[in-house]
Amino acid sequence: METKNKLWVGLGVVVVAGAAFYATNNSNLESTGMDHEMPVADEGGEGGEGATSADAIASDAVYLSQLAFIRGHLNVGVNLYREGFSEGSVTHMKHPQDEIYANLLPAIHARNANGFAYELAELAASIEDGSSTAEVDAAYKNVIAAIANAENAVVDLDAKTLGNVIVEVVRTSAAEFDIAVDDNGNLEAEHEYQDSLGFVRIANELLDQLRGMTENAEAIAAIEAQLLALEPVWSGVRAPQKLETDPSVIYGAAGRIEFAVNSL
Repeated sequence: METKNKLWVGLGVVVVAGAAFYATNNSNLESTGMDHEMPVADEGGEGGEGATSADAIASDAVYLSQLAFIRGHLNVGVNLYREGFSEGSVTHMKHPQDEIYANLLPAIHARNANGFAYELAELAASIEDGSSTAEVDAAYKNVIAAIANAENAVVDLDAKTLGNVIVEVVRTSAAEFDIAVDDNGNLEAEHEYQDSLGFVRIANELLDQLRGMTENAEAIAAIEAQLLALEPVWSGVRAPQKLETDPSVIYGAAGRIEFAVNSL
């Protein structure tokens, strides 16, 4: 896809802040044994989602961000299925399995956690087979539980690290939205619009977790205000043909959230 002129706002933020994100959150974890649940790739994904296996092994923030991206894809995929859009749902099931999980598996094992390839495959199969909503919801619940186990493998998680995950998830939401819309606000890629929505939904879930990890009420309120301000950007899991928000609005929110997180 051609680079759009309006990317100047977001790309500057992504390049500078993204470099700091990876540089400042290394935890120097060492890799242990690894199984062969899935082939391991070492390339990033679209819209800023991808991180190398080495990045995810070294940094808890990168590792948790990748798990958050998987959550975001599954969130919108399952909700599309619930609303009767099974075809669109399938693509969101495949993306985390094919493009994120493979890179992340070495980092999961480096933290002595279990992978969840089976749970991902079961959820994808239930949707591809046209299973009942109850069956899909049950499979989804199993995946979320498995992802939570992988998240809990992070030892001594602190508020600053989790706050940086929120920043990265919102920033990547902006990058996905930027891919979704052209310079005139016309929808170009509904899948990316949906990814963007899913990631912000997960950012809100992470904020709920962050509340219990810090007494810095001012920072929490500032992050919450930015996420609340973004809610009108997405009208639902199906995108309208005309989008009223410029991606710079979401990039700006990510920057303000980062400023609040720096005070944690």
